[in-house]
Amino acid sequence: MTGPENHGSTRQTTGNDVQKEPNVYQDEINLIGYFRVLWKRKWFVFLGSVVPALVAGFTVFSTPRDYKISYTYNMGLDEKAFRVLESEFYSAENLEKVVEKLQAAGFDRYAKKLADTQAAENLKQFVSFEISPSYFEVIKPSKVRSLDELQEIQQARGTLLVMHVGAKSEENIRGIASVCRENFEQIIPVYSVREELNNKTINLKGKMAGIEEARYTLDLCLERKNSTLEKLKTSGSDGSERLPSDIVLQFNNVGGDSAYLPLPYQIQAAQTRIINLEEQIRANKEIYSYYAGLLKLNEKFFSHVKKVMASHYTLEQFHSFLTDVLADCKKKELLDYLKAYVKQIENKMATLMPLVERPKVHPIAKGTVKTGAIVFGVALMLSVFAAFLLEGLEKSRSPAT
Repeated sequence: MTGPENHGSTRQTTGNDVQKEPNVYQDEINLIGYFRVLWKRKWFVFLGSVVPALVAGFTVFSTPRDYKISYTYNMGLDEKAFRVLESEFYSAENLEKVVEKLQAAGFDRYAKKLADTQAAENLKQFVSFEISPSYFEVIKPSKVRSLDELQEIQQARGTLLVMHVGAKSEENIRGIASVCRENFEQIIPVYSVREELNNKTINLKGKMAGIEEARYTLDLCLERKNSTLEKLKTSGSDGSERLPSDIVLQFNNVGGDSAYLPLPYQIQAAQTRIINLEEQIRANKEIYSYYAGLLKLNEKFFSHVKKVMASHYTLEQFHSFLTDVLADCKKKELLDYLKAYVKQIENKMATLMPLVERPKVHPIAKGTVKTGAIVFGVALMLSVFAAFLLEGLEKSRSPAT
């Protein structure tokens, strides 16, 4: 017999089953609803995503193509030298020279772009440098296990330096590249020459300071040795002892061993030490005089380069200046140094010649497909969102049934 309680229990159970059923199939119903909305507004989504992508692709395709030319130099630079080169090329002082040359060559558009507040960044857009192979190709950072290997990466040298020059037109690319190449090959090396001369001056002054510092010590030591020799000569019986004429003494440590020798041998040892000190003092004087001549010469070169740096002074002009100095030099001790320095500048000039004199001009890819794909993806998301928004507005305006 079924009572009211049982009947109520049955109804309650049925009610719970009914409540659970929407939860089980809710996701499936929502997905079907989403697909219905998208299918209903498929043309809106299609046109809203494809048309912007086609417009963006056509716009990029219609823009003028950029062109690039690359000069390769057989230069081995470590990372520090490469960073210094970049800082010199992109410096405000050098930018002014590049702008002046571009204006003189008729490229006012590019000169004006470099003359604004973002000149360095603008210059990097169409002139850039690259080391090949890169430092991270020499030693892969992922395999570094110690500080020594990390330092080895920092000291690694690339074998080639590549300068890339870009422009908006094939007609202008070679003219602009010629200006940038002349600046890199003739003007930028003068910056490194100035730095090298400054370092040489500092090193010479350091060496001369070392000689001056040791001068008092050597003079005092020589004075003591002479005094010791005089006392040795006056000591002993009558000083009539003489060394056998066929014996010559040699000492590895004269100062430490001569005190145990007979008096005549001590006198000979003292005389040997005095001779050595006198020769060392004389040699130091000659070296100091030589360093003083080099210092004066380097200061002359440094002052000359510093004076002409503001102008478009080139490495060839500095080479001509050196040859004139060499021709007028009368001091024999400086001739070899000058000849060697002229050779160093000539080697620098030879290194700054590209491997290919007239490299090929390469068009730069516009990225039409990539741009179109990005625009298509963004437009697709926006059009889908707009489709659901329109559907919601439509339902909110329709009368309730």
